[in-house]
Amino acid sequence: MKIFVWGLLPFLGLVLIQSKAVPAQEQPHPGFVIAEMATIHSKILGEDRKIFVYDPDKNGSNLLPAYPALYLLDENDMTMVTGLVKYLSAYNENMTPMLVVGIDGGPTRIRDLTPTHSLVDNLGVVDSDPDSWLKDSGGGERFTQFIRDEDSGGGERFTQFIRDEVIPYVEQHYKAGHFRIFAGHSVGGLEVVDCLLQHPEMFDAYFAISPPFWWDRGYPVSLAKEKLPALTAKKKFLFLADSPETGPFSQYVSSFDSLMAKSKPISLQYQHSFYSTESRGSIAAKAYYDGMRFLYPAWDKAESDDSAALIRKHYKLMADRLGYDVQPPLGMVRDWGSRFLRQPGKDADAFEMFQLNVKNFPNSAFVYQDLGDAYWKKGRTQEAISAYKKAQEMAPNDRQIAQRLADLLKEK
Repeated sequence: MKIFVWGLLPFLGLVLIQSKAVPAQEQPHPGFVIAEMATIHSKILGEDRKIFVYDPDKNGSNLLPAYPALYLLDENDMTMVTGLVKYLSAYNENMTPMLVVGIDGGPTRIRDLTPTHSLVDNLGVVDSDPDSWLKDSGGGERFTQFIRDEDSGGGERFTQFIRDEVIPYVEQHYKAGHFRIFAGHSVGGLEVVDCLLQHPEMFDAYFAISPPFWWDRGYPVSLAKEKLPALTAKKKFLFLADSPETGPFSQYVSSFDSLMAKSKPISLQYQHSFYSTESRGSIAAKAYYDGMRFLYPAWDKAESDDSAALIRKHYKLMADRLGYDVQPPLGMVRDWGSRFLRQPGKDADAFEMFQLNVKNFPNSAFVYQDLGDAYWKKGRTQEAISAYKKAQEMAPNDRQIAQRLADLLKEK
């Protein structure tokens, strides 16, 4: 199933529509696809849950052989986050394209995303009302049968659902790479931090927006004090964002921040951004943008990197920082190859770029076309023919490829 979103064109920048009169017999515009929806029956939760997946391969974004995957605990933010991803990766080339996986929270966020059962509210007051909004926190009585051990709360069970059911589904059906990002807002941010501390192997980067560290009288801060020293095995990234809030919220954030300054391992890169003019409701757009820029501070090559060797070095340094094989997308590589081809003495750099696309996208006719055209422009007709024959294998019904190959054979 696909999700159709209306009225968000200026923000998302996904398509331009020109207003015109539409005859009555014509079908209305079908909209444009933001994400595909799938329903997973969760044995861990004992219920059906929906996920929403934005796939750059199907949305005209810059293409990669495999994508980092951002798992988002606030499916209502899908349009905003996918818009930012597309804008920053396809239009401005300030970050990598990525899959975005929105996980349906619905009315169960307090049940699923809180690590312990607690009736202490955001003002530090015990809420003993039978209908308290906190009554299902930490899993609630209804789901006790699904808790695997005495210490597992709702957040722990939901983490298991993501690890054992959501991630395998995404990696089976999409080009998900090995780099994973976990993001959440409010109690979603609380679940993100809890996952980092309890299961650091699951994700590589964590975005926690307005996480209520006051939860259960500061349980997350106490947990961090216990678990932080063990986070040394692999590079991790934590981006924390908050804004002014009432009650003890800021006090606990400060305690967490001080703990990070004192006890954070070198392998964990940390940034805390405080937005003094925002609120819990308005902070998300700025925070997701800044979190992505924190993770990819220098995605595109520098202007001075005017050779294939310097481009390779640029992305090797980024790979060393992030801990995975960072590849520049097809469109960026193609542009560099075309630019080098126009410069005197840069033929070798140009062909190295085109060959990189062939290596990364061996089943794409497009990359063999590019390589064939480059060979032809440099008078290497036989090599151009070989590249176009390969393109024809990939796309046997493409008339343009067939005609170009015929012209090359005639020219030879």
